Amino acid sequence: MPSRHKQLTYNLAFHDSAPVSTVRFCLNCKPDLIIFTMKYRHRNSGRLMELHATSGSLRSTALEAALEGGMEEAVKQLEQGASLHKVRGVNKVYPRKFKVDVENMRLLAESRKWWSPSGSAGDGSMETAVSLVDVAEVREGWKTDTFNKVSDHYEKSKKQGESAMPPLDENRCFSIVHGTGGRETLDLMADSEAERKLWTGGLTHLVETFRSLHQDRQYDMWLKSKFEAADKDNNGALNLEEVVKLLEQLNLKMNKLSIRKLFNEANTNNSMRDGQQVLDAQEFVSFYHSLLKMPMVEKLFEQYGDRKSGTMSTEQLRRLCSAEQGLDLSEEEAVRLLQDSELSNAKNRNFLTLDGFYHLLLSDAFNIYNHEHQSNVHQSMDEPLSHYFISSSHNTYLTGHQLAGESSVEGYISALKKGCRVVELDVWDGDDGQPIIYHGHTLTTKITLADVLKDAIKRYAFYASPYPVILSVENHLSIPQQKVMVKLFKEILGDSLLTAPAAENLGELPSPNDLKNKIIIKAKKPQGTEIEDDDEPDDEQQDAIDYIDAEDGAGISKAVNYLKTTVCSLTGAPGETVEPKHHKPMAPELAQVVNVCEGKKFASFAASFLNDKCVHFPSLRENKAKDLMESAPADFIKFTQRQIAKIYPHGTRTSSSNLKTYPFWSVGAQVVTLNMQTEDKPTFYNEALFRCNGNCGYVLKPPILRGLQLYDPNNPGPGTSKVLRVTVLSGQHLPASEKKGDIVDPYVQLKARGHPCDKQKTRTRVVKNNGFNPVWNQELTLRLKVAPVALVYFSVRDDSSMSWDAVLALACIPFSSLQTGYRHVHLTDITGKSLAPSALFVKVAISDS
Repeated sequence: MPSRHKQLTYNLAFHDSAPVSTVRFCLNCKPDLIIFTMKYRHRNSGRLMELHATSGSLRSTALEAALEGGMEEAVKQLEQGASLHKVRGVNKVYPRKFKVDVENMRLLAESRKWWSPSGSAGDGSMETAVSLVDVAEVREGWKTDTFNKVSDHYEKSKKQGESAMPPLDENRCFSIVHGTGGRETLDLMADSEAERKLWTGGLTHLVETFRSLHQDRQYDMWLKSKFEAADKDNNGALNLEEVVKLLEQLNLKMNKLSIRKLFNEANTNNSMRDGQQVLDAQEFVSFYHSLLKMPMVEKLFEQYGDRKSGTMSTEQLRRLCSAEQGLDLSEEEAVRLLQDSELSNAKNRNFLTLDGFYHLLLSDAFNIYNHEHQSNVHQSMDEPLSHYFISSSHNTYLTGHQLAGESSVEGYISALKKGCRVVELDVWDGDDGQPIIYHGHTLTTKITLADVLKDAIKRYAFYASPYPVILSVENHLSIPQQKVMVKLFKEILGDSLLTAPAAENLGELPSPNDLKNKIIIKAKKPQGTEIEDDDEPDDEQQDAIDYIDAEDGAGISKAVNYLKTTVCSLTGAPGETVEPKHHKPMAPELAQVVNVCEGKKFASFAASFLNDKCVHFPSLRENKAKDLMESAPADFIKFTQRQIAKIYPHGTRTSSSNLKTYPFWSVGAQVVTLNMQTEDKPTFYNEALFRCNGNCGYVLKPPILRGLQLYDPNNPGPGTSKVLRVTVLSGQHLPASEKKGDIVDPYVQLKARGHPCDKQKTRTRVVKNNGFNPVWNQELTLRLKVAPVALVYFSVRDDSSMSWDAVLALACIPFSSLQTGYRHVHLTDITGKSLAPSALFVKVAISDS
């Protein structure tokens, strides 16, 4: 068999894989096709199933390089391990042994205790395992903050005529980017370029493979881990006492008689261990699913299916979807749904069993959040830029605190990979003539503009989306370094940089399609030979004082004291008269690259309507924007139909907390900037909104905000009102409460956020002692006055009489992306991380009254 046509077979006993056997994973690798075969146990029926898939697009450069030498051999070598050099800085290079634990999907590093997967033994220098599922990317060369510092050191050493020994060979270096948000890096150097290719190719292959398996088999992996945790003596079976304890872990409290009855029904083999009746793995699956039976689902299946045969045909499925889901499926679409959901031989005859029906209800097609909206750019991208909400980041370079946090290239990479289209460049003069980025007048660390452009903007600008990226430049540079900045823009960004001047008589902004794959510079233009200040005269100084006077904690008290002294010396103490600051001169070269996004000071809506061009792009601090929104919402909407407005957080948000986004969206503000390193409600809402157009970073505003429909924000009429009725039927596998520590007493809260008049919430009753399969069957109603701008927010909470009710899980969906009928609400935590298989089963109805 030629080397480019290989069949690779892995029998992988994942710690959280299929519940009754190993997964058999097979690849047939040909030059243009990879065929996957996976065998596993079906979660409902317990039958052994086989799944086939093909892909012609998974072959990254790294994977192709690894395939040349045989992926099977590459994986074996990674399992055996190798000595690599861990790089933490210029003179901080440490030899360490690494290996891949394929069985448990982990990369392990040497510690005092050989191949220890955690820091449980040895001293504090031990390494923790990196989960391959949590690996965001494997990068070759010097493309992280650590390696950038190494590169800068060697460049300076060369200029000074010093020998930089021992050198790190960039061709042997690579980085593993992992952790929440992909902000952590493990920087390594191999002994040879061939070894680096082996590791990057093998890791990339395994990460993609495991990621695919993880997504497809989350439910089975989760169940297997629970079974193994309950099997204390590792004999592959559970006795009654172990089952009782497992149910407590699964968030379910039942009386022992009921448990024994289900236990005996599942124990078909009458197996005995140590004189006790036990359930083997397959019997455990039957027992487990007997707990998950949902009478309402079975009733629905019987209503539309054939009771005698216990199946549902494609025609019956079409009737169900039409009557209950509001979907008119063609015969071909119904067959595709059935084939994707049914895993038994019934699908060969185009029939759906009850097991397959359960699978269908959990599929993307029955997700409450329209899957087509999440997976595709479905909106028109030919409207002016001002007609879109644009995903935007504030102080993109920061990874933490606004006063003393780290600045990092990873901040830009993470934001761009999430689909962010507006990032900030806060540029200041560097000591060596090269512009740097940091939060001025603070103790945040510094990174170079060149590294940001080269390693983040150029490489990742169009990673998530081909639509334009806006670089919002906060310019604090001298004339010489402004010229350097423009040179870097042109040399590094090349043809991606938009340099064509905007037409003098331009009536409306170009569209995202017009600007595909373009990078736009947003900056202020000179008035004569000076920059016009974009903010109020004393805003910049006041922001600095606001930062200092905020509650920053003891950890940065020295920084606060230092900054108070520094800023007061620059701006004068509060109450003192300060000389008006002079406008900074602007290099003509920079003016040449500012075109469709020109920074402009905001005076008033009246002045803007009279004098502004469509390219004028003001920045408003959140408190000022809030005042305008409350006093003149109609003018705000009119203004943002033609021009883009940027809203940025107040200076007192030193901990990088975020402003509320949805009030500003409700009046059409396009660029509402967020500290994306902070995982809170505003970033959760932001992620929910921008998922609704394929996560491309642009969401078309509703007609009422584009002047296409009569709308008075002060007095919304019937044309924008809707009544949302959500019957919360049941839940499954709800997370335990970290706060309470015992079985949860869950209830579901439903909220609306958007227009101020739509701020409302309602909730179900509490179900006691059951986070495993609680049943509510309770209708909740939201009466929305401005439905087009509403976000619908689910939160599952644990009732507590002693303290606040802990939030267990969340979901958020734009009203325009809600699907009616029987739906599953797939739950996440506040970071957006899936809590699968946690979900709610609901029925959704929308009406005018």
